Amino acid sequence: MNSMDKFGFIVHPIDIKQLKESWPALKFLPPVFIRLLLKYCPPFMASKIKGVRSPTGREIEGYFIACPLLPEQMVKLDENFVVKKIIQACRIAEKSGARIIGLGGYTSVVGDKGLTIAKNLSIPVTTGNSLTAWAVIEAILQTAKKQNKDLAKSTLAIIGASGSIGSLCARKLSRYFSHIVITARHRDKLEGLKQEISKDNPANITIEDNVHAAVKLADILVITTSSPQALLNTAELKSGAIVCDVSIPKNIYGKDNPRSDVTIIPGGLIKLPGNVGLGVNIFLPPNVVYGCVAETMLLTLEGLFESYSLGDKIPLQQLDRIHELAVKHGLTVWM
Repeated sequence: MNSMDKFGFIVHPIDIKQLKESWPALKFLPPVFIRLLLKYCPPFMASKIKGVRSPTGREIEGYFIACPLLPEQMVKLDENFVVKKIIQACRIAEKSGARIIGLGGYTSVVGDKGLTIAKNLSIPVTTGNSLTAWAVIEAILQTAKKQNKDLAKSTLAIIGASGSIGSLCARKLSRYFSHIVITARHRDKLEGLKQEISKDNPANITIEDNVHAAVKLADILVITTSSPQALLNTAELKSGAIVCDVSIPKNIYGKDNPRSDVTIIPGGLIKLPGNVGLGVNIFLPPNVVYGCVAETMLLTLEGLFESYSLGDKIPLQQLDRIHELAVKHGLTVWM
């Protein structure tokens, strides 16, 4: 096994504000022109990642490959056009020697959650959703413990429960909560999730069509949606609530007027061991990355070159396995 195995990770801009911070040359361009520029700009190598080292002695390196589309464009543009552009970005990683590719942000949401992209490549692909879900679950359990919350007497609400992260969180956390409220756009998927959870757990599962009604019930709230615009306001939160917003961009607004009676914790962030150089600003503290990035690194550190987190139905066993690998290689939840 090569001690310097490589990975690729596909990134994209979160919003126009972030773009202008990263590329000052865009500062004076109107948003409509920036969107047009992004649409026709081909994917490109954004940076080389160095210094990813495991306590086991393994060291790897990787690349950030930019797929220049905004979240709103990935949702609204023709799906085939967007998927083709993501595949082009992945092929840059392939040609650079990457042995696995991670899909970041909305590149993991488009179409069938990475399945089609994986079929068009000669190397494995992951969305990183297993490690992201594990980070969310750990952050919630640790925060609840610090606040002496009795989870068995608390209501958990998951916005976007039919997606892979939401589904993993619902299935795993159902062991701790007696009442869970799930909501998403696809009620048929929610019905299936409810049946699956009910087979193994006595928890009371409620399907709520109104996202705002679900939020008002929640003692613990997980937000994991693929909406480019914020859906919720901090004013809606139940007093004493713990909120973990995994969505990028964030789906809860009102943080400029924080409430002292609620706790908003970071969603799906991982602290890496050592001193990692990402080569670009991802607007997070040093050595902290999103769970999707960290899972790609973790699989490479382990030499586990297989398509890991794809589609909506990720087995719970993969959540437990990625947890074990995170402990082995010194990755921890950042809160």
